[in-house]
Amino acid sequence: MGNALARRREALDPAATARAHFVFRFAFGTTASLIVCEFMGWQPSALAPVLTGVLLASLPVAPPLKVGVVLVVVMGLAAWSAFLLTAMFGQEPWILFCIVGMVMFLAFAGLASAKGQLPLTLVLICFAVTPVVSLTVAQYAGVLPSLFTRAMALAVLFTWISFAIWPLASPKPADPPSPALANPVGAAAIGTAIVLPVMLVYLLFGLTDAIPVLLTTVLLVAKMEEERGAMSGLAKLLGNFLGGFIAVAAFMLLKIAPSLATLALIVFIIGILFGNEIVKGGGRGGAALVTYNATVVIFGLALLKGDSNSGTWGARVVQFAIACTFAVGMMTLLMPLLRKKGSPTGPPGSPSSKLA
Repeated sequence: MGNALARRREALDPAATARAHFVFRFAFGTTASLIVCEFMGWQPSALAPVLTGVLLASLPVAPPLKVGVVLVVVMGLAAWSAFLLTAMFGQEPWILFCIVGMVMFLAFAGLASAKGQLPLTLVLICFAVTPVVSLTVAQYAGVLPSLFTRAMALAVLFTWISFAIWPLASPKPADPPSPALANPVGAAAIGTAIVLPVMLVYLLFGLTDAIPVLLTTVLLVAKMEEERGAMSGLAKLLGNFLGGFIAVAAFMLLKIAPSLATLALIVFIIGILFGNEIVKGGGRGGAALVTYNATVVIFGLALLKGDSNSGTWGARVVQFAIACTFAVGMMTLLMPLLRKKGSPTGPPGSPSSKLA
């Protein structure tokens, strides 16, 4: 029997084995980070699995020790900087949002110039979420930077553990390197003009569910190259809306037998299902990752709120969809303008350069 099993393992398709490693790695890492947060009472519990999922979906191999430390340090510095600015200028919101807008503009300009994609995305997340949550949810005002840093540390830790258990390199087709836009200043202005209004709406109306919406909005806008196509933007929009309903269904299922073991099983199954789509890469894999993020953040919000607010899930899903519709719609409308104004004429000798 042992020889038969050995021969069977040798006969397995290496590509299929690598795909299985990716799927189990993704499901385990995201589930473990969520369960640890729920067990320890670290809220919002969805932040760590979202960051873990982004790392596992983006990295073909385990990140080196230096890279993991840098990611945690960048997240911590960005979160504390955003909090200190909020504490200093909280009584003068217009000054605060001018500074936040400038930081976002510089971060989006860096993304448009194809520099430091992941660190700059972390900076955007911190500066989008921290001011709004600190000013609207008093209990998070002084602890949010620590929550961000801890979530990033958990994400890096479980990424390493997941790669240690399932070490085969990710078979997901590598995303093409983000090209530098011809007009990074214009792209930065568009990105800032999308995120800042969403922040202002949440602040002006005192909405307390800002973290999932702002987190997802930033992740959408940070991938502005992928949103140039209307179909890609529509797929991600539908993915966000679908993720909300999957989260509500998962919460209802958990209520049948509420326990930490049941929660782990549900989240692991969700990770398996989405991992099978994310591993395919391309636009389909990117949309699946967006849908997974939406599922986790709304599910985490459901766990935090509990049964006392069970009647407001429809409103939360609609609120989530409206913000994403605004982000995708603005990118679909404005990004083509950058192509028209700043698209290169092509390399010397190409047909476009000869016409130019």
